[in-house]
Amino acid sequence: MRYFLRKLLQLVIVVFAVTFTVSLALGAIPYAEERIIAAKGSGAINEEEKNKLLDSLNLREPTLVQYGYFVGDLVTLDWGVTLNGNQPISTSISDGLGISLRLMIYGQLVALLIAIPAAVFAAYRSGGLFDRFSTTVSFGFISTPNYVLATILGLLFTVRWKLFPAISTDVGFFEAPWDHFRNFFLPTIVLALPLAGAYMRLLRSDLVNTLQSDFITTARAKGVSTPRILFGHALRPSLFSLVTAAAVNVGALVGGSVVVETAFNLNGLGRRTVLGIFASEFRLVQITVVILALVYVITNFLVDILYGFLDPRVRVGRLG
Repeated sequence: MRYFLRKLLQLVIVVFAVTFTVSLALGAIPYAEERIIAAKGSGAINEEEKNKLLDSLNLREPTLVQYGYFVGDLVTLDWGVTLNGNQPISTSISDGLGISLRLMIYGQLVALLIAIPAAVFAAYRSGGLFDRFSTTVSFGFISTPNYVLATILGLLFTVRWKLFPAISTDVGFFEAPWDHFRNFFLPTIVLALPLAGAYMRLLRSDLVNTLQSDFITTARAKGVSTPRILFGHALRPSLFSLVTAAAVNVGALVGGSVVVETAFNLNGLGRRTVLGIFASEFRLVQITVVILALVYVITNFLVDILYGFLDPRVRVGRLG
């Protein structure tokens, strides 16, 4: 419980720092008021409406008052409307968040499904042909930027072979499973392959060390089967670094999703944020940044709790 409360306190501090910084970011933008009015359309609103618009963003309030209003709006979901289309910001963000979360979850799962079996087999045959081949391939995936991978796969699978749509759309899984798969396949692969390469190399290295441990030698001497040694005895103590990398790479998934969503025209939260910056939709961008930061922070909090189950030494502060 003390371990849980300590991590929860750290979470609260980080959330406070993020929300406070983001709440003040709008005031730090050069000519923010002029850009907001221009985005709204200065010729379409009078002076009273201009003042009302700026007051709704609390730009003229003291620092702590701005932060109080910002947190209040976050909690009550009173996020206002977009400047250009008068669409509720909450609707725009919820629609985009669903797409981005699905893409991030798919990418993480596919990366792990590729990396774990490959790492186990490579570690079991350390120095063998598959080990050398998988290490080379994983290095290639890690070294390839997302936008390059998206371009190559797009040219092959959409232009030449026409197996997948060139422009992905958000089709619900339960509405049309096959169309959902076709629209999310290429974006998911582009996100997953670099992660799979990094995960495979990391887990393979840890597994090689674990397989040389005394308890593995004892298990072999007792006649325990090879699959049980690999997956039942060696895998769990080797997962610590992989779990850490998976948590840290949530940030990479957030950044990568911006590139991938833009490349495949998926209207997720990352692409909406980029479009919002160019359109001076600063409140939309503020809320989006907070949500993406919360996804990252909460994921790391859950992983910290998971550490306690993977290794009890973490809970009592004897490791790290």
